[in-house]
Order: sequence, then C-alpha cells, then structure tokens
Amino acid sequence: MATASKTTKKKSSSLVLRELKKPADWQAMFRLIKQLNKSMTKKQYDGMLADMLARGYRAVGAYQGDTLVGVSGFWVSVRFWCHKYIDIDNVVVDEKIRSKGIGAKLIAWIEKEGRRQKCEMSMLDCYTTHHKSHRFYFRQGYCILGYHFTKDL
Repeated sequence: MATASKTTKKKSSSLVLRELKKPADWQAMFRLIKQLNKSMTKKQYDGMLADMLARGYRAVGAYQGDTLVGVSGFWVSVRFWCHKYIDIDNVVVDEKIRSKGIGAKLIAWIEKEGRRQKCEMSMLDCYTTHHKSHRFYFRQGYCILGYHFTKDL
C-alpha cells in the first residue's frame, strides 16, 4: 500500500511542459508574471495579453499536476540582421521553487520550437540589474551581443 501512494505522489509532482492554449492557462499565468512585474494589475495584464496574442505571442508552461509553476512567452519573427528568430520573453519560475531546472527546461522547449520553425537564432532581453538571470542565461549558452536602447515616448 505504501508503494502505491509513493508512486501516486511521484506522478503528481512530475513536471509537464505544454504550450498555453486555453483561457484558464492564460489566466493562471498572471500569478507568475506578477512576480516579475509587482505593480501590474489584473486589468493591465488582461489588456496587454489580448494585444500580445493578437500579435502572435505564444507561451509554454511548466505544470506540476494542475498547477502552473513556470512560464515563458515567445514570438517568432524576422529582422534583417539576424533573419528568422525566436524571441524569448519573461522566463518566470515560481519564487518558491526556483533553482530546480525548470527555467532550463522552458528554454530548451522554446529552442526546440525555434528549430522546428526554422529560426536561425534565439534571443531575449534581460534587465541589467537582474544578475541572477544573467548567470542563468550564460549557463544556457546565451551571450551578450549588444545593448538594448529604450526611450519613453
């Protein structure tokens, strides 16, 4: 009897990655996005998400059972300097369970999708102050190619 419950427990805690498709998936993502964007309201999230989805935004989620514990968005596009590319956006793993390889699995999933889409490059932006994220992306094989300049309009 103890063996059966151990097996059940192990199955429920295993990690499953899948693309977000359902409205409930997108709503579950808000809790994680809010961890990176503390001042974001639900109304702002819903408005931006609708606009992003209309522009081709996609996301992959990491689930433990029915709980979304990690997420990363992405777009596929083309630019003159790098040709077709996949752009990774907001890799977020729940603060309570970071450093367990979930972020690396999300990146690997997106890179595989990029290869499937015949992308020549994977890229992402990261705030200059997020030093732990820099180390994480370096471990995933990413390098700093240049600066990302911004200007408020």
